[in-house]
Amino acid sequence: MRKFNEKQILNLIISRFGFQNIDPWFGKDDISVISLSSVGGEIYGGVSLAVTCDMLVEHTDVPTKMTFEQIARKSMVSSISDLVTKGIKPQFALISLGLPTTLKKSEISKLLDGFTLSSKDFEIDIVGGDINESKEIIIDCCMFGTLSSNIDIPRRDGAQEGDLVVVSGIFGYTSSGLKILMDNLRSPDNYFRKRSIDSVLNPTPSYKFGILLAPYFSSSIDSSDGLAVSLYQISKESNVDILIDERNVPIPPQLRRFSSMNRLDYFDLIFYGGEEYHIIGTISEKNLAKISKILAKHRLDLFVIGKVVKGEGKVFVIKHDGNKKLLKNHGFIHFD
Repeated sequence: MRKFNEKQILNLIISRFGFQNIDPWFGKDDISVISLSSVGGEIYGGVSLAVTCDMLVEHTDVPTKMTFEQIARKSMVSSISDLVTKGIKPQFALISLGLPTTLKKSEISKLLDGFTLSSKDFEIDIVGGDINESKEIIIDCCMFGTLSSNIDIPRRDGAQEGDLVVVSGIFGYTSSGLKILMDNLRSPDNYFRKRSIDSVLNPTPSYKFGILLAPYFSSSIDSSDGLAVSLYQISKESNVDILIDERNVPIPPQLRRFSSMNRLDYFDLIFYGGEEYHIIGTISEKNLAKISKILAKHRLDLFVIGKVVKGEGKVFVIKHDGNKKLLKNHGFIHFD
């Protein structure tokens, strides 16, 4: 395992199997799309099934102070985010649990409460799963949604030269919150501390943003692995460069003070954190007027942080001083 990271292992899996009826971009967009007409003929003609799964492992994915209800929620949020980033409404889920024998009945009950509350919040039916014994809590969430077969979903390889780069939320709270929880760092004020910690313990996908706006994206991805690595995935697969203006990236107002008082790299907190579950997309400027009407109607925020330019898969950042620097392709990747 030491020789391969998560992405390399996934590519190895994709190369080994022949998925005749599955969208050829299986594995590269965190979802797979299966045309049901290929298995059900006229009965399911015109309908495709979108599938994603995500595994939560206690020692890598559960920070200190996270409750059992919050653990359950987080395990579902990652799969929800994968689907809504492509504009697909999650409908059904299979939940498989690996549970240690040391767990009390009351703790298992709280875990189940978390699944119940989250399924109601996001209108998802949990239709089955599996249970096994394990040394720590392991949760595998497999989630499904449907879409019309003639609808194009935004891929990571669709960014075009001239497109705007947009995001759905603020970067820096989650990386700060994790450091506050893990290292008991000082905070500039109570609001920053509370919001940072809450972003870790109660992650929220950009649900409405994705469902309503994804049809206008030329490419999209969520920021669960970090802003930098997500931008690189779009740039590399689209074979373009991305130019980000650091001054336009939305950040917490107290982030600079937090990084300074704790001797942290302010830039790293923004670009290399991860697990914000914001949506990163590229859009044609001609769609901006249409999107603006949707944003106003539904009271949603959208931040334009950069532009797609001609290139071969690199990401550059214009710093506050006006200088341009190459962004490191770094984020949270298992086995890396």
